[in-house]
Amino acid sequence: MKKSKNPKPLIVFYALVFYVFLQFGWWAYLIFEMNVEITDLKKEVAVMKDESSQSDLSEFDNALHKKLLMVIGEGSVFLTLLFIGFYQVKKSFMREFSLARQQQNFLLSVTHELNSPLASIKLYLQTLLKRQSIPEEKKENLLSKALLDVERQSKLVNNILLAAKLEDNSFQFKIERINLSRTIEQLIENHPQDTHKVEKKINNNIFIDADLTAIQSIFTNLYENALKYGTTSEPVEIVVEEQAQSVALTVKNKGTTIPEKELNQIFEKFYRLGDENTRNSKGTGLGLFLVKFFTDAMGGKIKAASTSRGETAFTVYFKLSE
Repeated sequence: MKKSKNPKPLIVFYALVFYVFLQFGWWAYLIFEMNVEITDLKKEVAVMKDESSQSDLSEFDNALHKKLLMVIGEGSVFLTLLFIGFYQVKKSFMREFSLARQQQNFLLSVTHELNSPLASIKLYLQTLLKRQSIPEEKKENLLSKALLDVERQSKLVNNILLAAKLEDNSFQFKIERINLSRTIEQLIENHPQDTHKVEKKINNNIFIDADLTAIQSIFTNLYENALKYGTTSEPVEIVVEEQAQSVALTVKNKGTTIPEKELNQIFEKFYRLGDENTRNSKGTGLGLFLVKFFTDAMGGKIKAASTSRGETAFTVYFKLSE
């Protein structure tokens, strides 16, 4: 069943807003009518007593005009404040609703991400236990696959722990002079894969002042996203180079185009393209959040670009170490 785009509480909210404005208009009409009737009664009383000339009667009209202007002025101010209040309430509600939906997607994806490696590891171990006569080469293959699943699960848990530490400000940055070129080379070597060709353009001995754990998290998340969403027939490009007084780390792939309106949203916590029930790619919506947070915290900048041809590039800029 397809979920409604507008939640039921929002429909009730719109109905309430409509009722309030309708009642406001009705009260305004009654106030106008009441002032007109009071003025007419004053005129009739004055005429009956024969105490008023034509000029005196016009004073009643002037007084009525002033009262009506005062009602219009005060009503306009009240209506403006009421409109602003309703707008802010709706904005806050939609923000909370969006966050709740993202958290729900996060729980769905985490459940899947934790369960899949466990199921695979269980299958590999059961195979090894039940089939004692498996050739050594086959055993090594099964154990290697189990180890990869353990590493995958370990990375997921690390991302969740890092996000939790950032949430309560318990992560302690240890800024030191880092050889970014060597660090990126080591991370690529420690992440063997045979699905994509990797093209590297890494200038030697580029140093930055940064936290090593944060740099590892930034590159690992960008690199794994490039492998995950990139077309296997196209290479993943990694560039580390100096640009004036800064260092640029670029991870580029060709695959799914990111809509321009979502290029900034992808860095939000739990945010993922598409719906959790229909998307095929794995993930929790924490990777790019961590990338953006760590980059900003260390004084860097990140830029995302995606073309209609499916070319997507993430570039992180840091100040060159002196």
